[in-house]
Amino acid sequence: MLLTRRHWMTASAAAAAAAALPARALAAGAPAPLPPPLKPEAFRERQAKLRATARTHGVDAVFVTPSTNLAYATNLAIGRSERLTALLLFADGPALLITPAFEADNHRRDAVVDDIVTWKEEEDPIAIAAKTLGKAKTLGIEGSTAYGTAARLLSADTVQAQDATPLFDELRMIKSEEEQAFIREAARRTNLAIEATHKRLSGGKTESDVSLILEQEFQKLGVQGGGLVQFGPSSAFPHGGPGDRKLSSGDVVLIDAGCKVRGYTSDITRTVAYGSPSDELRKVYDVVNAAQLAGIEALRAGATGEAVDRAARKVIDEAGYGPFFTHRLGHGLGMDGHESPYLVRGNTVPIVAGNTFTVEPGIYMPGKFGVRIEDDYCARDGALPASLSVRPGDLTIISG
Repeated sequence: MLLTRRHWMTASAAAAAAAALPARALAAGAPAPLPPPLKPEAFRERQAKLRATARTHGVDAVFVTPSTNLAYATNLAIGRSERLTALLLFADGPALLITPAFEADNHRRDAVVDDIVTWKEEEDPIAIAAKTLGKAKTLGIEGSTAYGTAARLLSADTVQAQDATPLFDELRMIKSEEEQAFIREAARRTNLAIEATHKRLSGGKTESDVSLILEQEFQKLGVQGGGLVQFGPSSAFPHGGPGDRKLSSGDVVLIDAGCKVRGYTSDITRTVAYGSPSDELRKVYDVVNAAQLAGIEALRAGATGEAVDRAARKVIDEAGYGPFFTHRLGHGLGMDGHESPYLVRGNTVPIVAGNTFTVEPGIYMPGKFGVRIEDDYCARDGALPASLSVRPGDLTIISG
């Protein structure tokens, strides 16, 4: 049986933030059908924006091999292989997909491009790509492209190279309403999977056992997902993987999990007590809870990532736990689990509406336990961020 206790909040700003968040009950219920996928027009619009951004950066064409950015630009989500498949997007021309001839029909079904250029097994695809570039002088190469591929392409032509990562980051950092809906649904299913996993906790199960249970619960919800499971002292490692530690009464249970919906990911962490919590755990949990609320309150368009991090960190510092909050407050969230922008000291770039983040303060007490609470939010103009997940609030206690 799950029990909760009343928690306190340290400031009126935190109270205001809490009042604006959705009720916990929203996480309950059977999984809804997946939101419909993006229509081809959405990818055409992205390509138009990429062209405009490329022109601004003085780039004549953009070269993209299989990656998150290829999926973002064309709807083609495939793995990389020894056979070259690549997008050539011209700043003042078509979006062309270069691919092996025997895979062309598959890609025509999924890829949103203007045309497909094929190559046969006995041909050199790099030479074909270089020829297709034509008179392009400056080539933006997507940042995750293999060095060997980029080096061969540049040696086969006279183009100058430029890192195309900023072109994609500039667009991907701002999420549309549809993209936010994908993250929100992924977060909803993640909350359900974690809650179902909590109900299956029992003494003697190992972290690895519970990690498998978590994956099973995601499968029941129609998605592939998983995450970190840590008990007791191992929860004091911010990114510790599941091991053979067995669950005992009095342990902290930390689960950091996520899944993808329509290519967009959630990232949620829940810390609960298995059995009666110590007074120290109650205190630390309340501090982390208050820090998260302070971070949410600060997360507004116009603020900087540094300022949001500072707002949450101040709560932990003033409670005397500053040295035990060892990582940034949060990271961008979207098609990749970690992407720009970041809530971290040194990031002075203003947040804009549509930026999506995790807000995940933590306190890690070596040899004892760790507490992290992580939820997903989207910045808005002149208001508190839109909640993409349902934060827990009170410390949950599971009978053990």
